[in-house]
Amino acid sequence: MLLIRTHHGDDAAWRDVLSRMGELPGLVAPRSGRDAHAVPRGPIPRRLIVVDDRAWQGATAEKVREALNEDGTWIPDLVLLADDRTTAGPHLRPLLAFRGTEGDAFRITPRQAALTYLVLHRPYQKTTLERFEEEAPAEPDGESGEEWENGLPDPVGACLESLNPPPRYEPPTRALPPLTQETFGLLVRTDFTDDAAWTSLLDTVHRPGPGYDDPIEDFTDDVDAVDDPAFEGSSPEQLMALVRDNQDPGQVTADLVMIADGTTMRDPDRHVLVVPLAGPIGHAFRIIPERVGIMVCNLAIGNMGIEAFMDD
Repeated sequence: MLLIRTHHGDDAAWRDVLSRMGELPGLVAPRSGRDAHAVPRGPIPRRLIVVDDRAWQGATAEKVREALNEDGTWIPDLVLLADDRTTAGPHLRPLLAFRGTEGDAFRITPRQAALTYLVLHRPYQKTTLERFEEEAPAEPDGESGEEWENGLPDPVGACLESLNPPPRYEPPTRALPPLTQETFGLLVRTDFTDDAAWTSLLDTVHRPGPGYDDPIEDFTDDVDAVDDPAFEGSSPEQLMALVRDNQDPGQVTADLVMIADGTTMRDPDRHVLVVPLAGPIGHAFRIIPERVGIMVCNLAIGNMGIEAFMDD
């Protein structure tokens, strides 16, 4: 991903954008007139180039696309411009975004851009970015002036600002191993205070019992459970960044990671935290364990969309 500051009128606004995005893995910031240093290593290769150079003052999406089209230029999956609208919008700090050298421009919040960056390595994210283009086009057709401003939709991720606390990536205090889905779903334990609660949760997830479709339904082979103390206290954002693609092209998976955190363990109903890795990336919600197997199976085979379960 590439983030370019194209409006230098307010340093505080720029610092606010960077703060909302968090301390993302693979981030490098070249100084004016110098190349970026080597990308820091991590369990999954990433590169986020942040450019704060007055040479790009007032640069448009077209100018950036032109520069990216030069031979031998690195083509990022997603380009972000912090422009005058970013500076003028202190609540959401909307960024102008577009897919490399193609696609229509759209608006996205720094927090949503950061969450998207964490999963850009996963397959089929082009579909998610196309969805963003439809949800928040940069300019409505056939309008100008006040009508133009009033017709602009909220940027993708606007609802994230209302969360308490809002999502923000912070690097883990210790190196964490990558997570690979071998089946439809992936459930990661991050709270280790109650082994009995964890055992009960797994029993319910794998065998929901009477009252949930087929009473003998068994989802043991459909949900991978990660019970590793290395992930104790890991945040949803940290886990999002660790879920890599299964190398088996024949294995379908649900584009999400499920988390058994402290809230899950203390909740009598054991509501599991679900974090989408595609579509509404990072828009976490909770679901009862009896619904987990049904959810991951339907998502993996494309029979239902994630939104069908977000309001459960």
